[in-house]
Amino acid sequence: MLAANAHSIDTILAVDFGSATTRALLFDVVENVYRFVGYGEAPTTVDAPYRDASEGMRHALDMLQESTGRRVLDDSATLIMPATTGGRGADAFVATSSAGPAVRGLLVGLLPDVSLLSARRLASSHYISVLDSISLGDLRGEDEQIDAVIAARPELLVIAGGSDGGAADALLKLVETISLACHLLPPGTSTKALFAGNAAVAPRLTELLGRVAQVSTAANVQPELGREQLGPARAELGKVYEQIRLEQIGGFAQLAQWSGGRILPTAQAEGTFVRFLSQLPAWPRGALGVNVGAASTSVAAAWRGELRLNVQTRLGLGVNAAKTLESTPVEQISRWVPEPVSDEQMRDFIYNKSAHPHSVPDEPQDLWLELALARHVLRAALGVARADWPETAPGARPELLPWFSLIMGGGAVLGRAPKPGLAALVLLDALQPVGLTRLMVDPYHLAPTLGAAAAQHPIMVAQVYDSLAFLDLGTAVSLIGRGRLGEVACSVKLVEDGAPERQVEVPFGSLAVIPLPPGHIAKLTVRPRPGFNAGFGTGWGRALRVRGGLLGIVIDARGRPLLLPRPPEQRQELMKQWFWKMGGV
Repeated sequence: MLAANAHSIDTILAVDFGSATTRALLFDVVENVYRFVGYGEAPTTVDAPYRDASEGMRHALDMLQESTGRRVLDDSATLIMPATTGGRGADAFVATSSAGPAVRGLLVGLLPDVSLLSARRLASSHYISVLDSISLGDLRGEDEQIDAVIAARPELLVIAGGSDGGAADALLKLVETISLACHLLPPGTSTKALFAGNAAVAPRLTELLGRVAQVSTAANVQPELGREQLGPARAELGKVYEQIRLEQIGGFAQLAQWSGGRILPTAQAEGTFVRFLSQLPAWPRGALGVNVGAASTSVAAAWRGELRLNVQTRLGLGVNAAKTLESTPVEQISRWVPEPVSDEQMRDFIYNKSAHPHSVPDEPQDLWLELALARHVLRAALGVARADWPETAPGARPELLPWFSLIMGGGAVLGRAPKPGLAALVLLDALQPVGLTRLMVDPYHLAPTLGAAAAQHPIMVAQVYDSLAFLDLGTAVSLIGRGRLGEVACSVKLVEDGAPERQVEVPFGSLAVIPLPPGHIAKLTVRPRPGFNAGFGTGWGRALRVRGGLLGIVIDARGRPLLLPRPPEQRQELMKQWFWKMGGV
């Protein structure tokens, strides 16, 4: 690394390689405080015809240099590091990546509901496509298992099983089968393996697999039956994943030299940042971060530093948009559009997004279709992620989202929404938070950079987060309960020093927006009607201090869970009203 003391580093350059877009971000010390000072982006060049990530990075850096007037590359396109006294270059370089196709993975474990389940949770925290799994519960014969491994052509084996000092022979028998299958893979196949099981098995397992795979070991994910620990194994898996990407993606090996040998997975870095947020006093009920990308969608939930991270590699708004149609009836997506749209129109839009991930909506209908797809993708990713959340996560009811003090949205569809209310509406519709929640959006993709920099530059992370570089949309108050459309669900009063008192009655099935500018503080009193819960108990009201945002205060009185009317005309009319309330299109 460049320096052990983060205080001596003033200028930090960060690059994130996405499936569709490469982003360059510059941070510098301004008046003794770290600030986000520059941004540039360009299409990612991992795929043909370039097949070299550095080309897209250079275009993004050129844009950064033009916008800031600061040179970070020399005449040979090499990073100037450390920064010169003349204001050229950077003192540190941080890189994250979600680019490239998902790594082909195969899971091996003893019991399907114990070690194999832990292995699946471990793999789901990375950009890994699990193509098959083998365990003692597998009813296939050995020949069929070998055929399955050959068909999967795994780039990564994730192996778990046996508590510490527990089962050994049964697991080694499974590994023998995997080893034999890997011997039969086509010449030139590169396979890596991570073992996170009974430590006593590791030497023999390494001996069995060593000739066909590069084996790494990590702490047991199930050291005792029923006690799961994924943290150490997740960290080691991140290193193995990085090794695979360094070998697969052109230009990464050289770029890794600039970043101290590491290009962190974007989702892992985002998860680190969400964990950091969950430990701040401002968010006592935890933080939820979601990122809708072109090829994948990640969901990171954290409570007081306990992180649960899930990456869905088949859910995206760009290159993987068409895969949503493989498991979802198209009408489940088009129901979020506030005007009549045929199944054919919706399919055509989704296929075009897959073929042209950089395209942006240029007409209101295209925007509605993209936002509808974003809602579905987010909702589907959340459904999968929640299966791994702790049962102790505090909430009103098991079928509803747990309480979260903060929800942070990422991805171009949210960060570049033409109006902030549209981003807020997607988060409210897809995630359906309950009670009092702060809504924020990450328009510049800062979260992965700050997460990646957290270990080496913690002061920079805290100061940039406090600098309002994120879009603070405001506070949402989401009611639990049901009633008749049009009947008052709650009354709200907002009192701000020096401003007239504002009172609003919010009917069930509607949204209300009460402006309160960013930085302004006011007293908000919420009085739900009987049968409705605003997060303080059914029928209970409360007065509290709230801070303003781009929207101010949003009262969501549509009930939880949110139910859309079945008749298309009624549903579309209601959704038009919601769009209008949140700022229109």
